[in-house]
Amino acid sequence: MIIIRAIAFLLHFTIIPVALGRLITYKQTDNKDSAIATYIIGLFGSFAIFYVLCSLLEWHQYWNTFTEPFTGCFTALCIAYSVVIAILLIVWMIKDKAVIKASVGKIKKWLSEKLNQIKANKFLGIYIIAFVAMLVVQLYFAFAYEINEWSYDDYDYVVNSQDTITTDTIAYVNYVNGEMPYTAEKRAVTAWPTYIAYLARVSGFEVTTVCHTILPVILLLIAYLVYYHIAKFIFKDYENRFIFLVLFSVANIFGLHSHYSSTFRLLGAIWQGKAVLTTIAIPFITIYLFEIYKEKFDKHKIMPLMMVSLGAASLTTMAALLITLAVILVWLVMGIYLRKIADLRYLIASLFGVIYLVIFYVLMSTLISDMQSYEKSFFKRGRNINWWYKWFG
Repeated sequence: MIIIRAIAFLLHFTIIPVALGRLITYKQTDNKDSAIATYIIGLFGSFAIFYVLCSLLEWHQYWNTFTEPFTGCFTALCIAYSVVIAILLIVWMIKDKAVIKASVGKIKKWLSEKLNQIKANKFLGIYIIAFVAMLVVQLYFAFAYEINEWSYDDYDYVVNSQDTITTDTIAYVNYVNGEMPYTAEKRAVTAWPTYIAYLARVSGFEVTTVCHTILPVILLLIAYLVYYHIAKFIFKDYENRFIFLVLFSVANIFGLHSHYSSTFRLLGAIWQGKAVLTTIAIPFITIYLFEIYKEKFDKHKIMPLMMVSLGAASLTTMAALLITLAVILVWLVMGIYLRKIADLRYLIASLFGVIYLVIFYVLMSTLISDMQSYEKSFFKRGRNINWWYKWFG
């Protein structure tokens, strides 16, 4: 039974991101995105789909809240998201049938090429072994020791996810006393704690097990995939890429000196939304923008940018600031590099998630204000005029 639960969990970080990444980048004209970029695009694409469904059902939940709690929306979200993902997986298998069949041969060919490179350059093999050894050490401590790492934010993150499952609601419970509805805007407009609850529901694992044992290992591997992608962008030579990763790993291992160090988010509490944002999303968005700004404009790059931006924005409200700073800084740097105004279409697409987050925040804040006020409300709602509540509430 535990194997089935583990497979159900791992699907969301293996096959599903690959399938969505392929679908999102399917029509690109240059087909230059690496396998890592396609995977990360698909991963954040899955977060983006979940965020849209979560925000719609959460709005429905709060909209139909009057005197008693309105429950059932988390179950509806789990069903809706699972159905959408299942449909997209079927579409991918139909569209990418030839590529799927040829993938085994391509993987064998790729492995053969890499082994030949290692045989031709002994130092490359040494650097790879050194990096893998340090990565294994980090993964071991992530799996075996982060179960004891209770960050000062876990009283909110982990409890929020558990309350979502227990009460069958979305961002609705006071994590201190269990009161419903609890209307905190910054929690209501992010989807990451709800996504963790979804993973726990699907797999049957406890929320604390998901956060403190499983996710640290998976997210750390994904983070290093992004860092290799960065190394690939900076260095053409494989030897230099792995030297970079070795030095980067050493810096990370010895940089975890306090809860305020930059590497704390990577090796201390990576399961938190702001950690995923700063260690995975922002580095990938930054390097991906550098890559596409250098090339001729491709309208099919717009969708990947929008999906990554929206998926990153779903993690935490800090995304509104950090994504904006990152994409504008890259846009300015590339404008100087290209000696012209960098493409504004890419800039707008990369800010799509921020725009969605801000609009959702304003709407939720207004609705919550209406719920807490006895005076004239901005939104006109009530038991008699909310058709859904009237018939199904």
